Amino acid sequence: MGHAIAAARRSGALDPIGHRILEERLAALTAIEAGCERIAGTPLPFAYTLLLHRTTWLVCLLLPLGLVGTAGWATPLFTALIAYAFFGLDRLSEELAGPFGTEANDLALDSLCRTCEISVLEALGDPVPPPLAPRGYYLS
Repeated sequence: MGHAIAAARRSGALDPIGHRILEERLAALTAIEAGCERIAGTPLPFAYTLLLHRTTWLVCLLLPLGLVGTAGWATPLFTALIAYAFFGLDRLSEELAGPFGTEANDLALDSLCRTCEISVLEALGDPVPPPLAPRGYYLS
C-alpha cells in the first residue's frame, strides 16, 4: 500500500497533504495489525491456565465441606451453582486467549472488514457489495 501511495504522489494524482494523511493512516493501520499479531501469537501462559484450572477444582471439591453446616440439605445445589460459575470462568479464559479464528465464539473479522469496505466504497461513490450473510448462524 505504501508503494501505491508513493506512486500516486509521483504521478501527481495525490497532493502532498493527501499523501501525508494517507501515510499516517497506513502507519496507524500497521501498528494496529502488529498489535493484533501479538495478541494472536501470544498464548495464555500454561502456568495461569493450570493455576486457574486446579484452583477451580479445589474450591469445588472443598466447598461442600464449608457449606454443609450452614446450607444443610441445599449444599449440593449451592455447590453446583458455584461450580458452574467457576468452570464457566475457566472455559471463558481459554476462549479469550484466542480471539482470532473461525469458530462461533471468535471475532467476526470477515464481517467487520466487509462493513469497513462498504463504508469506504460508499464514501468513494463506488458500487457497494452486500453485507456478509451468516453461515451456520454465525458470521465469520
